[in-house]
Amino acid sequence: MNALEKALLVKELHHLLNDLEHGSLSFFEIAKSKSRLIEIFRLCDEPIFKKQLLKFKSQTQPEQAATDFANQTLFKLSYRGFFQQDHDLQQALYQNAESGWAILYRPAQGWQMWLIPASNRSALTSAWGNLDDIYRWMLEQQQRYSCLKTDDKLKQKLGMLEQPITLASAKPETNLSPDTPAIQQQNQVYNSSLLEPKVDIIPASDHVNRIASEVQQTNTQGINELPPISEDNPQAIPAITNQKSISKDFPQTVELASYIARLQPLHEKIAAEAVYGLEVPSLPEISQYVDLLIHASDLENWQERPIYLAEQIDSQNCFRKYLVLFGVENQIQTVHVMHRFTEPYQHRIAAIKEISWEDLAETFTGFEALFYSYTQKAALIWKNENYLPFIPAQLFQTQKFIQFEESPADFKTPLLLLKERQKIRVIHGQNRLNLSRTESAYPYFLLERHHGVSWQLIQNIINQMKSPIDCYQLYEAIQKHISD
Repeated sequence: MNALEKALLVKELHHLLNDLEHGSLSFFEIAKSKSRLIEIFRLCDEPIFKKQLLKFKSQTQPEQAATDFANQTLFKLSYRGFFQQDHDLQQALYQNAESGWAILYRPAQGWQMWLIPASNRSALTSAWGNLDDIYRWMLEQQQRYSCLKTDDKLKQKLGMLEQPITLASAKPETNLSPDTPAIQQQNQVYNSSLLEPKVDIIPASDHVNRIASEVQQTNTQGINELPPISEDNPQAIPAITNQKSISKDFPQTVELASYIARLQPLHEKIAAEAVYGLEVPSLPEISQYVDLLIHASDLENWQERPIYLAEQIDSQNCFRKYLVLFGVENQIQTVHVMHRFTEPYQHRIAAIKEISWEDLAETFTGFEALFYSYTQKAALIWKNENYLPFIPAQLFQTQKFIQFEESPADFKTPLLLLKERQKIRVIHGQNRLNLSRTESAYPYFLLERHHGVSWQLIQNIINQMKSPIDCYQLYEAIQKHISD
């Protein structure tokens, strides 16, 4: 294909993709445009088109895209399948609770990976994203837990490889060097091409720009290229941190109640702060809801210093995790360290509280228990403007008792909840929940039955308000009635 033909394709692709992404097309026009895109992809042999085709396939044929993705990884034999329902995925994944991974797909949210971090442990789940995003997440978890065996290791374990055994002393000349064809062939499995396979998924506009650059005969490099695998150990997953490794004469672990936690290097933005992450190998699932950090200035006496517990949120104001910081000297240092830690992840601190080790020791191993410690036993020392606390999704029932029209919601909109007889129910928040059903926790206001709030009272107040009803206005109206 010459430069002129490529230029014409660039122009046509711009037009087609712009109409698909931003235009108001009929179903017939959408189908026609997609058909033309596939036709263009088939005309071209460049990898750029193959990558874009897989991106397109992930929208039109998600199950086939997931299969193609799994086939390009080092862990194909541990793959448990493609699912669109949580229940079906869990049933398949936990049939073999030793290890494994699976993919959950929802058209409105994208892709999510489920991964068993250790034998007989609950699965870890990635954030929603594209296939490239969840693959990077898989590599990060593999670096942390070494939870998956490569296909070659599994085949060797199961006796699936039939390799002749030769004695080196009998035929020394048969010892393989790195230059021999057999080793070269084996190394092909681990070369960098695997880390930029057919499953690289980037925005369509990026691909169009890359085609245009080819017309100008400029050299381009791989998109979303993952870090190279170590040549000394081709099966090792690349490290994801920049902080210097921990010296051998430096303490490698600390005791957290009855658990042993390993010190882990962190990113370079916090390396100079002498702060390390804490990983509890026997409790890998806690990394889903809390990050543990420790200041290494006085590891032997960290329990004598204040302990700080914070809520992390992302740029949309969605809850990400709790954050626990051990070993700091004062509140000013705490605020500084926590903000430095969250910055590279584009997270923010919503609020910081101080808590005793006695209150934290028995609760940090469970999300719900940690929530109760945070809300009932910790003292607030700092919060951002318009702060609202977050409640785990599993603690409340999502079905509304009283039906009424709610005002539009965004991710900052809180839920209005009522607690009665050990149950927490939603008064206002259907639109907020509809924004995302996969968040681990939601911002909230909580009313309690024993404070004089009843469903009849709520109904009477709602009947006096104009539709649609705003969450803040309803909460203020109920509070005003109680105080009067």
